[in-house]
Amino acid sequence: MNSDRQNESNQDHQMPSWREVFLYFLFLGFVNIGGPVAQITMMFNHMVEKRRWLSKDRFVKIMAFCHMLPGPEALQLAIYVGYLKRKLLGGILAGLTFIIPGAVVMIVLSWLYVKYGQLPQVMNALYVLKPAVLGIIAAGIIKLGRAAIRNFFLAVLLVGAFAGMRFAGINFLLILLISGLLNLIVDRGWPMVKKAAPTLPAIIGGIGLILPFGDSRLFQVAWLFLKTGLLSFGGAYASLVFVQRGAVAEYHWLSDGQLLDGVALSVATPGPFMLFTAFVGYIASGVIGAVAATFFVFLPSFVFVMGGVHYVEKVRENRAVQAFLAGVSAAVVGVIAVVSLDLIPAALVDWPAIAISVVAFLLIVLVKRDVALVAIGAMLGGIIYATVRALA
Repeated sequence: MNSDRQNESNQDHQMPSWREVFLYFLFLGFVNIGGPVAQITMMFNHMVEKRRWLSKDRFVKIMAFCHMLPGPEALQLAIYVGYLKRKLLGGILAGLTFIIPGAVVMIVLSWLYVKYGQLPQVMNALYVLKPAVLGIIAAGIIKLGRAAIRNFFLAVLLVGAFAGMRFAGINFLLILLISGLLNLIVDRGWPMVKKAAPTLPAIIGGIGLILPFGDSRLFQVAWLFLKTGLLSFGGAYASLVFVQRGAVAEYHWLSDGQLLDGVALSVATPGPFMLFTAFVGYIASGVIGAVAATFFVFLPSFVFVMGGVHYVEKVRENRAVQAFLAGVSAAVVGVIAVVSLDLIPAALVDWPAIAISVVAFLLIVLVKRDVALVAIGAMLGGIIYATVRALA
């Protein structure tokens, strides 16, 4: 037993060279396709089983911390491990190399989409890919729901969040805040809420003062995606809520169908799922908008992870924090479901499209196929369909 613990401790303290850290995360930046589950599985295989940078126990604890944070868990894991092995510059390097290859590809695809997106071949390829992506999102909602609903009251919060946003039109940020506070009251009692509640509005208000005031398009892009990165509890799928409500419903930069096109392109490229934000930024303000969207949406992940490394155990053991986040996570599933319903008309245009979406959903939920394989299969299916239509 002591020998096993000693081996695990030695793994956790292994210090790979700068070159090894850089090359590994750069490699990961090019191959990390398929969303957070596929990315985290790949990183576990490399970091724990092959390279032995971390013990299994340390990897699981880091993942528990990253799951608590808003934003993409796989990116946060990369930043954490980079920081662990090579301090501040290592964390920044790991995060950047994880993002940049996919971001470059996404900006190029966004340019091609704007220039050639109305061509029949492109429309035919997206005809297959978009409903498949909707099936992938639906499977993600099921997975998030299973993880978030740990008791009856959390299930009530999920249903209440869905109903409040869908039928009463309540702002989803208010829904998330109320859900977190309600679960905190149920779990810890009212005195704890009175002590903790004032800090959240103060933090959010303080963040707002950091940015310069303005109403330019670029400012709107920066502010929207900073909010998305700061408050997307529940991971990458939660970011859809912010972007759809901001970029589509409020600013009208693009339509629901175009947003789904961007999501489809992000699923088919390496990097975090949230890179669809680069597509939205490009549609809003060209290359500079794409760069601003990418920078601001991922900035909070760097700050949260490297600022919280030394407090992992304290935060994980804080019952009040855990109760608030559990309520927020349950509500997130409900609001993601609302946004998914808004995206349906753009993707499920006929019975074949519905069949594609159902098959993608069942492959992930029932057959347990990897999201990456389903995404790649849909992408290839779209290319084949477009080619056949072009030759017909």
